[in-house]
Amino acid sequence: MVFASLCTAAQGHKPVRLEFPSSQYTGELNCQMCGEEGVCTIFPTERGDSTILNIQHYDANFSRVDEVRIAVFPQQVYVGSAYDQHTVYILYQSKVKKKKEPHGLLVTYHVKEHKADTLSVRGLPTDDITQLSAYNGHIFFVCPTRRNNSDLFFIAPKADYVKALSLNEVPEYTIDDYIIDTVDERIITCANTSSNSRDNIIWLCETTLSGEVTHTIDLPDTGIYRFQNARIAQLAPSKYLIAGTYQARRGSVDNTAEGSYATVYDNGNFTEPALYPYPQLSTYTNTNRTGFSEVLYLPSRIYHDNTRYAFVTEAFYPEYRYSTTYTYGVPMTESVFVGYQFVNAEVKIFDADGNLQWEYTFPYDNMLTSSMYTHLRVNFFADKVLFYYLYNQNLVTMLTNNTMEVIDPIRSTNLFPSENKIEPTVFTTGLLPWYGDNFLMSGYRYKNTGSSKSKNPVYFINKLRYQ
Repeated sequence: MVFASLCTAAQGHKPVRLEFPSSQYTGELNCQMCGEEGVCTIFPTERGDSTILNIQHYDANFSRVDEVRIAVFPQQVYVGSAYDQHTVYILYQSKVKKKKEPHGLLVTYHVKEHKADTLSVRGLPTDDITQLSAYNGHIFFVCPTRRNNSDLFFIAPKADYVKALSLNEVPEYTIDDYIIDTVDERIITCANTSSNSRDNIIWLCETTLSGEVTHTIDLPDTGIYRFQNARIAQLAPSKYLIAGTYQARRGSVDNTAEGSYATVYDNGNFTEPALYPYPQLSTYTNTNRTGFSEVLYLPSRIYHDNTRYAFVTEAFYPEYRYSTTYTYGVPMTESVFVGYQFVNAEVKIFDADGNLQWEYTFPYDNMLTSSMYTHLRVNFFADKVLFYYLYNQNLVTMLTNNTMEVIDPIRSTNLFPSENKIEPTVFTTGLLPWYGDNFLMSGYRYKNTGSSKSKNPVYFINKLRYQ
């Protein structure tokens, strides 16, 4: 089983691929998946002293359906987009001299009606906005508020201002995760107080869609272990799975113990958290390393369908190498940070009642990255489960059946074999589930001109299917 690109043919017609040379846009190009209604590309172009926001709508086979152009102030920059109920929401923010301003523009594109509306908004936070989502006209996103802290923000339908969650009884917190409960129409948020200390507490907060707090409760305290973080997914109405990593508290007898945990929040109460200790990893060292490095763990989101829930934590350590410098002719050795070496991914799959059904250690092969983020994704099909991640120009996959037997072992496929060995093409890509068995791969490709990449990249979108 391999990923098969449909760029060669789509129903016997044109390639299922879009390309946008940099001459077609003057700033960052983004795409927003719209389920079976296709995809929208979002990019700016310059026209004299004005900036034009371009929204191009393509169907699921990448045939152009519609295009909308909106004149915006040149200082407006794209911060995020989301799709819900035949509508694309695009948030722009004013930026003057590299500093974001507290006002912006919310653009709403109606996919079926082929029209767009704009609304000026005020009160935007002035740091980087992430995790933007939408439901029934409501907009939600996360943004830092002060050092090591963040908050959840709300924009109500047709409102021209932004509201923060502001948990007064939970001071100095950061948002670990949140979900939209579309059945009970509320927001469930996992907040983390003092997240960088051994005295942190995880809180679960229920709010209305407009951000009014209705219930707040902290996760059970084991006394010996502390919960470092939390990820959340909905199991059923008023029932949620919370999972994360745990670590022994300072001064406990087993102060080296760590692992992952899972608990179910059901109608205002938590089940007793189940603890899953990590297997002991040997401490890595070689002649290019400086001493020993502590193995760290990074949690992913919870990947799920309606009956299965996968939580992934990835083990890594910071990689250092020796470098020799000379001061007045005297050689001196110092350590130089070169990136994060990812070791493996611990996968745990739960059923709809939050019971552990399967666990697996997914090994990584010499994966050194410059940034710290989780790689392995889990996608549930009707009759199989796909595990995959991208690394450089390679796609690494593993496939199991529904009884979690491996039917296609771990394999690596070069997505972009170079045709020109002298000036190879460099790709930066992302791969996300789209609809059905289809995936959307997007990113930039550059010509490697020796010491640097081409300044004229091409943005591409590919439709892929796993078969």
